[in-house]
Amino acid sequence: MVNTRMNEENIFPVAIKEESGVDGASNLFKEKKITASFSLEDFVEFKGKGAYLVLDFGKEIVGGIRLVTRCAEGTARFHLTFGESYSEAVTPLGEKNTTNDHSPRDFDVLVSNLSDLTFGQTGFRFVKIELISEKPVKLSAVVAVNKTQYFDFEGSIFTSDEEINKILKTAAYTLKLCFQNGYIWDGIKRDRLVWSGDLHQEIVTSLYLYGNTPNIPNVLELLRNETPHGSWINGIPTYSAWWVINLIDYCRLSGNRDFFGKHKDFADEIFEAFDKHIDGAGQMDFGNPEEIMCFFLDWPTYRTPDAMLGTAALLFYAAGKYLEIADCEAAKSVRQKLEKYLCETAQTKQTVAFQVMAGKSDAKNSRLQMEQQGAAGFSTFMSYYILSALALCQSEKTLEIMKEYFGGMLSVGATTFWEDFDVAWLQNCNTLDTLPQNGQNDIHGDFGKYCYQNFRHSLCHGWSSGVVAFFVEQVIGLHVWDGYRKISINPRLETLDFIHAKLPTPFGVLSIDIENGALKIDAPAEITVIK
Repeated sequence: MVNTRMNEENIFPVAIKEESGVDGASNLFKEKKITASFSLEDFVEFKGKGAYLVLDFGKEIVGGIRLVTRCAEGTARFHLTFGESYSEAVTPLGEKNTTNDHSPRDFDVLVSNLSDLTFGQTGFRFVKIELISEKPVKLSAVVAVNKTQYFDFEGSIFTSDEEINKILKTAAYTLKLCFQNGYIWDGIKRDRLVWSGDLHQEIVTSLYLYGNTPNIPNVLELLRNETPHGSWINGIPTYSAWWVINLIDYCRLSGNRDFFGKHKDFADEIFEAFDKHIDGAGQMDFGNPEEIMCFFLDWPTYRTPDAMLGTAALLFYAAGKYLEIADCEAAKSVRQKLEKYLCETAQTKQTVAFQVMAGKSDAKNSRLQMEQQGAAGFSTFMSYYILSALALCQSEKTLEIMKEYFGGMLSVGATTFWEDFDVAWLQNCNTLDTLPQNGQNDIHGDFGKYCYQNFRHSLCHGWSSGVVAFFVEQVIGLHVWDGYRKISINPRLETLDFIHAKLPTPFGVLSIDIENGALKIDAPAEITVIK
């Protein structure tokens, strides 16, 4: 396994969005040695109380900012407001659902004369720095400190389509920021938690990009250990099923057989619990729906007619995956009881996708339903499964829809992918580095639903990185057995002319080149390639 040591990158601002009462702000663009000094050169001066700057650091960052300061009176106070968008950085706490939830983004700080201090631990791209002391203050440097995990090797995918390349790189960067403190967070501003369902995309994507990091067993064991006996993981029944899915795919891609053996009894107990809560007619009863999220596949399906249907498809899918590698009577019983739900008609693309993933045979109608109106109805959480289901249904529009959805976020300035996104938000909206003008909607402050309304909405969420896993599995066509001891590759390039990929395996780097109809594989000797 690779280690979990962290890198710190100092990032200078790329633009000044606003300034007032400040001299020499352009000096902040000059890269220099960052240290406190008696002899200040190329400094910026805040001339008095109320002087402020709004800085753009050019990309999403996880960490804080360093202020290198010279104060006439020994100490001074600034007010800092971090934002994932320009709008968020200039919106006072409490307006449009701006919060300090999970990571403070709006607070006062005390600086000292001849100090070099770092403030903040959040997700941001923009910062407003306002002097709240009376006397002038000089800053020789203001830099963002980006804290990311070091990886021995980082996988890469390069294609003939530049937009797809940017999508894949953005997804990889999104996930990389979420590797923190030896775990995988769901978000870097808000939702710095470990959620079992959200983890699946994060786990498979990280295994394709970074290999077997300690973060993965760390999060799986954290979830197991913090769940009281007889309870559902994260308090959500489906998230116990997700835990099993995570276990299976982690062990399949890492080859960590001992980890599976260590946790098999717990996985068996999960299916035994499901079996007890499903009667012979397939009716599921998980308790009081007012107290727990009984039937949860995705936020857009929650408390809709698709909620129970989507839950059944997910449990059926999880039990099927488990039975591929383990014998479990309870899992067999769960599949037998829930099979009827695969024949029912779903309304949302999320639920249709999981019916397909679970084995629904009506591929044509499922494909047409998921293709309808392109990326409309997608969510970032379920994008991996909808795109994968489209590919399984032999759609020829998966890359087109992928580009419409993820390219939509890029078109408004995203440098990481979001907690959620609806392509309808793109109508008459601003970009992340501008303020709304002439009746425009605010792409960050005016949208979002459920627990992520307005500026509480996270613009860097690990669960949106699953587009990489989709691309590896369905476009490159890589299928892995038993920790890469056996693989097969069956590409589906659609509109692409070529793909060049380098992926980590337990045995070394796997190189895949697909061009002009030819497939070239350079694999470590331990890997058997099935033709």
